[in-house]
Amino acid sequence: MKHVTHYLLLLILAVSITSCTSAPEITSNGSITFADLARKVNENAGRLLSLNAEGEISIDSPTLSNTGSLTVSISRPDSLYTKIEGPFGIDIADVLVTRNEFVYYNATENKVIRGPSTQRNLGIILKMKVEFDDLLNALSGSFMITNKDTSDYKISRGENEYLLEQKAGATTNRYWIDNEAFYITRIQSYDINGKMKLEITYDEFYESDGIYFPKKITLTRPKEKQYVWVNYKIENLNPGKMQYKLKIPGSAKKVQW
Repeated sequence: MKHVTHYLLLLILAVSITSCTSAPEITSNGSITFADLARKVNENAGRLLSLNAEGEISIDSPTLSNTGSLTVSISRPDSLYTKIEGPFGIDIADVLVTRNEFVYYNATENKVIRGPSTQRNLGIILKMKVEFDDLLNALSGSFMITNKDTSDYKISRGENEYLLEQKAGATTNRYWIDNEAFYITRIQSYDINGKMKLEITYDEFYESDGIYFPKKITLTRPKEKQYVWVNYKIENLNPGKMQYKLKIPGSAKKVQW
């Protein structure tokens, strides 16, 4: 079960870098500017200010198949807490991250690590290059377009969605966006050869007070044959400012970075 934590972090990685098949074609011309599309997407995502949610995280890969319980609490723009439990409520890991510092408790090793939440430190803890906003996007299900580089992009429109394609170096990212409510339903990332590196899909959206929230988040990494599913069962949208308190045993080994 300790590997479930690693696969949750793969979900976060997927958002941070946002098969051998090419992306589905959308041939009609777009009728919206990049600035307007980004503004509408970010306005929609920005309505979710805080979140308390519980659910399941399941993974399937050549080396591991397992399921754990997941608790997520988010207070935008500066706090995120997540907890993973195994069978019978056994604590696996607790992570509290703010823009200034993080606390990571590994229950399996009974070790707590504290330090500033720099990209370097988070990269070491999470085993990947990641920024704080990527964590919020990954677990809140409300993705914001933060890359405002308009030097190489294309917008197409299908029957029910826009397709935004952005190139950044050797990577091409594609975002499928609902053309009425402007929430992102799918993200794909391709390498320079057109091979899909990863895909995230957000499914089973529902609307509550102007917020569109997905009950299911799915991550696929075709080359590695890795799959992650997050299924939220209980959600409290915009509960207000939250206070976090990690339960760390006094016997835990303490590490300060």
